[in-house]
Amino acid sequence: MARPNQYHAAVEPKLDDIRTLRKQGLSIAKIAQKLDLTVWQLAHYRKSFPDLDEALNTPPDEVKQTEQSAYFNRQKNYNSLRSFIRTQSTPEERQEYFRLILEKADQTEVERYKVMIEATSSR
Repeated sequence: MARPNQYHAAVEPKLDDIRTLRKQGLSIAKIAQKLDLTVWQLAHYRKSFPDLDEALNTPPDEVKQTEQSAYFNRQKNYNSLRSFIRTQSTPEERQEYFRLILEKADQTEVERYKVMIEATSSR
């Protein structure tokens, strides 16, 4: 008797997610990791199930276009926020932005910010 595989339970319900992850540029190894499978298992299922093979074969142009759109949107939002902070934000809003930045910063960044603040206040 053949050993049951995980494809129908672990992979098939997530085919749309797999397509999305590939379009975002995730590697097959990372997708396997997200599905709690080995790359070998995913490769085996890919040979046996055409739906999975199709989901993993995202056209390179589509991935590249998605990456370019994400980069463009990031730059647009960054420039817009930067302009807003410089020209229209209140002191309270700037304080909140700075607090959010510090919340995400590691110790090296915090030290760099301290140096920048000291240099600005000594002018």
